[in-house]
Amino acid sequence: MLRALRRRLAPRIALDPSLGTDDFDWSLYHLDYRAQIEVLAKDILQRLEAGDAVFEAGKLHMRRVASPLHPNHATLYETIGVLAPRSVIEIGCGGGDHLHNLGILYPTLQRRGFDRSPAQLAFLRERSPQLAPLTHILDITMPPAEDTPTADVVYTQAVLMHIQAGNGHLVALHNMFRMALKQIVLMENWKRHRFVDDIRLLHECGMLAWAPRFYFRRWAGRPHILVVSREPLDLDPLQDYQQLLEPLG
Repeated sequence: MLRALRRRLAPRIALDPSLGTDDFDWSLYHLDYRAQIEVLAKDILQRLEAGDAVFEAGKLHMRRVASPLHPNHATLYETIGVLAPRSVIEIGCGGGDHLHNLGILYPTLQRRGFDRSPAQLAFLRERSPQLAPLTHILDITMPPAEDTPTADVVYTQAVLMHIQAGNGHLVALHNMFRMALKQIVLMENWKRHRFVDDIRLLHECGMLAWAPRFYFRRWAGRPHILVVSREPLDLDPLQDYQQLLEPLG
């Protein structure tokens, strides 16, 4: 079915063609990733310690830290707190900082992480050796295996936006819907793909495990993160994709 869908589709370009392609040489990406972490760490808190933050009354509150979390990361962690899943899967877990931070914030949360790069998972073992048993190699753009892992919530943080070649992101979304029992949370560059249109197309073609409902959560008052749910949620419904394209104030 996936091959048939690929044949039907012309390559889908970014909403803003000036963005160009964003694919990496994945055999070397771990080197870029390490450099990015080093640069961000100068101004942005990468890894929480116990007591640095707490989720209360639907909000993430920072304590005892001089540097802030990146807004993308803070919104992701807060959204997972609002959804209150028993289990999560991170697609593209990289160095493992999000899995680490979620474990600090939500100690009973069952976590698993997948990445296509052995070098990235080696970096994860350096930064958070305790996460090694929770992480495995998986190329989310390949057809799914019979023993697909599942969790209440499956999330990405700047992953699908980098899958530009062909329609690999469609295969990734198809796989994520097989893995997610309740919700998919996407923190992505919304100009890279027509994410909502793509999900609706997959549903119309019978390629999704469940019917999607679209919601969003805000950062600094503006829509910032997309939540795709199997069940109704008490969140702001996404009425127009343009809402996600508004620049943050």
